[in-house]
Amino acid sequence: MKHAIWMAALLLLTGVALGATVTEPHSKTGFPASIELGEGDSAVQLDALGTGLRKKSIIKVYAACFYIARGQELGEDRAADAIHGDFAKRIDMYFLRKVGGAKIAGGFRDGVHKSLDGHDEALEAFCAMFTGKVQKHESIVLEYLPGRGLEAYQGGKSLGLVTDMDLIAALWATWFGADPVGEELKKGLLAL
Repeated sequence: MKHAIWMAALLLLTGVALGATVTEPHSKTGFPASIELGEGDSAVQLDALGTGLRKKSIIKVYAACFYIARGQELGEDRAADAIHGDFAKRIDMYFLRKVGGAKIAGGFRDGVHKSLDGHDEALEAFCAMFTGKVQKHESIVLEYLPGRGLEAYQGGKSLGLVTDMDLIAALWATWFGADPVGEELKKGLLAL
């Protein structure tokens, strides 16, 4: 009993309390403050770095949260580290409206083409994962684990794995590159 109380106090002091959340302020969307990727001995703890809102004109499309491996430090160029850093990371996009699969795929395609030439076969295989409509209050998640690759999920269901490292970097550049989907979203996700 004493051990359980001590552990709970330690978690509270370190800001990693069970059930703790971070909130994207413009949409009031809550995300877990920490998550675990993988299973067993290979499990990795990730902590939320920042949140942001993707808007198209005045329409709120999704709230997002960016996670990085616990204890991971981003350098002076946080965006470059988010794109190229070989550490566990995840972006969770919680949709605030319905969006068709073709629009999702088109958005990824446009974002990737801003920073990557070629790799068309790998890009089209990735875009082909998004065939179904994303419902309001459903999430699309991209998770990267070193040595494994980037896995895409929709509504908690795995859509597939990407192992092309250039494509993976270009996908992260969609949010963190020189021409991101939203400058305010980029700043929020990187906690700038």
